[in-house]
Amino acid sequence: MSSFPIAANLAAAQRSDAPRARTEDEATTLAGGPVFLAVEELQEAFATPALAEAAVPELYGSGLHELIWRDGAWRVTMRYWRPAPPAPVARTGAAAARKPLGHARTPDQARALLGGPAELASEVLPKLYLDHKQLMRRWGDKVRNGLGDIVEREGKFAFAISYWRPLHAPGVAAPLAPIERSELAERVAAPLRGPQPQADLDIGLFEDIAPENPDVVLVTEEGDGRFRGE
Repeated sequence: MSSFPIAANLAAAQRSDAPRARTEDEATTLAGGPVFLAVEELQEAFATPALAEAAVPELYGSGLHELIWRDGAWRVTMRYWRPAPPAPVARTGAAAARKPLGHARTPDQARALLGGPAELASEVLPKLYLDHKQLMRRWGDKVRNGLGDIVEREGKFAFAISYWRPLHAPGVAAPLAPIERSELAERVAAPLRGPQPQADLDIGLFEDIAPENPDVVLVTEEGDGRFRGE
């Protein structure tokens, strides 16, 4: 298995003292947060593969580089683990996509938001897309910066989001985060309101006001009516 450098950019990845990791989990541990495998071209172009091999000793066999032909010249790409931007912090993938509690790069930052231990998780969202292009219109930024992946589901495609979630024992609910406790307290203190204004108390569940006479109440199930107040 290939071992790739861990670095914030291509120049740092080319340094001989850059730390290396074989797997994403190993790279995540060393970087202290989520990473993704970036692929970038070296600046120099080469007239022949031999010249590229002379300039890049690890060109073949390591899996670190790839020789490609583009714009009339041979070019070399390099793979390396790049730290991803801060990931959303939430209890579920749906909440991470819509309304996270915040964002964190490290477990300690996520812990401060959650009020308890956190783990980096990946969850597939339920919405399916016909093709990559349709999905990328919605989630392209997160796919490109390493905070999500494209997965195939039922012949279509779905988005898997990476996020920090509470780490707790199986079967035991995680305690509410401070921001969640504040939001819950606000909801409890707020007066209850229905989605629509309450109807007059003398109007039943299956009754409506007659459009031609507001004093007549129509019983919607049977079709007959009565005068209001009867």
